[in-house]
Amino acid sequence: MTLELYHFWNSVCSVRARMALEEKGVAWESRYIDLFNFDQMTPEYLAVNPDGLVPTLVHDGEAICESLVISDYIDDAFDGPSLKPDDALATARMREFITLCENKFPAIVLPTYVKYILPKLLNRWGEDELRKQAERRPTEFMQKVHGDGVSGNISDADIEQCHVDIQVVLDRMEAMLTNGPWLAGDRLTLAEIAVAPYMFRLLALGLDGFWAADVRPRVGEWYKRIAALRSYQTAVSWPDETGEGYEEVGLTTQR
Repeated sequence: MTLELYHFWNSVCSVRARMALEEKGVAWESRYIDLFNFDQMTPEYLAVNPDGLVPTLVHDGEAICESLVISDYIDDAFDGPSLKPDDALATARMREFITLCENKFPAIVLPTYVKYILPKLLNRWGEDELRKQAERRPTEFMQKVHGDGVSGNISDADIEQCHVDIQVVLDRMEAMLTNGPWLAGDRLTLAEIAVAPYMFRLLALGLDGFWAADVRPRVGEWYKRIAALRSYQTAVSWPDETGEGYEEVGLTTQR
């Protein structure tokens, strides 16, 4: 069996895939894609993932794209602890929450791009080259985010609306956690894997006040449990394989 993961160290969706692999105890080979060098838009990688996004899992020559699909596939394809509840209703609640994450948490892309990614890209490439790279993006969504960021068309009001959308998910989490230590009951499931990497990104952006003890205490306690997991620690601490050291103060699981 060959199992390869095309991924980047600081990609939220790559963290999802790595965490799922670690939870299942599956051995895999790293195929590193440097997003800051636009490796995701090379002909070689587009032949693997036509959307030019990470991660992509390649299992015995078959490519699986989209991080939520990848996590679900890992759970179904490999031995190890199940990442789905045994109960049908709990499974439905898990899937409802994952759908909510997929609908609302893409909002994190704008603050991530403006506050973290864009300054690095400008330092490396310059504004003119970034405009050209924006036009090469295979998906309309990333073309717009990339283009608007370079052009300065993302406003403070846009960022604030992103924060509002994100907190809708956190409010749902706070309510769900009245039923047990994990989002779908008494054990970790794909719901945790769907949302935990976003929490890591919020922490890196200095937005961990969203789950302060006087705001969303259950979410705060849940995150402490997540941060203590070996699978999570491994997933979020993956190094920059280019050796250029993009890791920064604040990008840690501890606060």
